[in-house]
Amino acid sequence: MLDLSKTLPTMRSAGARSSGPARAFEASFALVNVDTSGRVIFADPKFCALLGLGGGDDPAGRAFRDVAPGTALPGAGPVPAGFASILTDAEGREHSVAWTFTGPNGFVGLIATDASADARSAFTLDELTGLPNRAALIPAFGAMLERGSMPDTAHVAACLDLDRFKRVNDSLGHAAGDELLRKVAKRLSGSIRPSDVVLRMGGDEFTILFANCRPELVESLATRIIDVISRSFVVHGHQVSVGTSVGLAILQPGETDVADLLRRADVALYQSKNAGRGRFSWFEEGMLAALNERRLLETELRKALLLDQFELAYQAQFDFGTDSVSGFEALIRWRHPVRGLVSPAAFIPIAEETREILKIGAWVLEQACRMAMTWPAGITVAVNVSPVQFEAEGFVESVRAALTASGLPPTRLELELTESVLLTNDDLVIERMHALRDLGVRLSLDDFGTGYSSLNYLRKYPFNKVKIDQSFVREPFADENAHHIVTAVAGLGASMGMTVIAEGVETEEQLDRIRGQGCSAAQGYLLSRPIPAADIATYLAASSTRER
Repeated sequence: MLDLSKTLPTMRSAGARSSGPARAFEASFALVNVDTSGRVIFADPKFCALLGLGGGDDPAGRAFRDVAPGTALPGAGPVPAGFASILTDAEGREHSVAWTFTGPNGFVGLIATDASADARSAFTLDELTGLPNRAALIPAFGAMLERGSMPDTAHVAACLDLDRFKRVNDSLGHAAGDELLRKVAKRLSGSIRPSDVVLRMGGDEFTILFANCRPELVESLATRIIDVISRSFVVHGHQVSVGTSVGLAILQPGETDVADLLRRADVALYQSKNAGRGRFSWFEEGMLAALNERRLLETELRKALLLDQFELAYQAQFDFGTDSVSGFEALIRWRHPVRGLVSPAAFIPIAEETREILKIGAWVLEQACRMAMTWPAGITVAVNVSPVQFEAEGFVESVRAALTASGLPPTRLELELTESVLLTNDDLVIERMHALRDLGVRLSLDDFGTGYSSLNYLRKYPFNKVKIDQSFVREPFADENAHHIVTAVAGLGASMGMTVIAEGVETEEQLDRIRGQGCSAAQGYLLSRPIPAADIATYLAASSTRER
């Protein structure tokens, strides 16, 4: 958990007046927050001053009709665009109140106290989701500062966006994407406290302002948000899954610029994504250097293909039935002139996010097919396919083109798909898989057993092979329950005509065990490390005499 022991005591004065950007809001607007039953939740000092309420006359908890007689409230539910009512102040002057419905926060009313100010444009609703939009950020931030800070609490900003959102747009259309955003907004609104504000900043990006919140509660709310967004949505009759990561930043003592606060939260969001997504991160100073390094890596990655810096290594797969090499998995390597060999774990996520994976993946597919044509006729080549590739328009045609250009028979090409491919649009996934099978290409479910993997996948999708993840094979992870799962998957796969291959085999004991559990093939360092393309002929000659 974030340690705020040095920061919190000084933050109690964060609501003090200053001349920073947020104070421009105070000069022109008054704000009141009313719940759906019509009772005042919060009123800022300018609102109280308008109605002649003294310092000891806090309207919180009172009926709004008693605090501001004659001022109409909107009805329950979303407020029609442009809805406003008239408030008469203590001196008999009339002011326009622009109302916004913010879900669990009830209604927020902004009152223009300066003739040059326009309350409606300062605090407006996002037409799609009904949440406050980007224009509401400054007023909402100003209201948060006006409350000041209580002991052991902090004002915190959270930035988040959706994982795999573009896939929904691409596969189901923008109308479905809009519907998904509306449902996400509803879940977000239901996951925060009434005193917090969630805003849609544009696209699939959201910001949440947590006012006077203990750090452990912020983390609990962030965890809840990640959980509820990860649950499946039904959109236009399709079940879709997205996810989210959260970046958190704390308001610093005396800070009045919301842009700086959100910039730090956004950097923390990048950290959450780079750490594997589906998590939250607090901003730390070192993250700026890490972000700059990532951006540099992204720039260099865009040039790597043109500069011929990628190469393929191949790891053998062994068939127990013939006790021989049945195929090779193609593994990409990035040989950087300065960084040396860059791990795929470091650059593949960046390639997917920037969609450079489409060019890189096409290159891998073409090279692997050409290489396989130099091997004996019975040996296949397996190529990993990114979800971004699989869902891209024209993917099936690119596979067909690679086969045609190389002359490789389709039955010798195996495409490895991970579970994440299966978590989007079922109809599109199944249609595309059948189109690939119609070409004659074989399909493999990679890393089975990780994430939410279900045996139902083997029944539902037309796979030729299932690869059991190495965590079920290697000690100390492979316990007695793991052994039972391997046996069950091997039996089910065999009954459905699938090859079941165990990954990560490193010892003779593991090899003997998975063979005894019914697996039909194996892959791992015991049998073969990834080897350069130029050494495969020598390796095949040596392996033909190996006894098992």
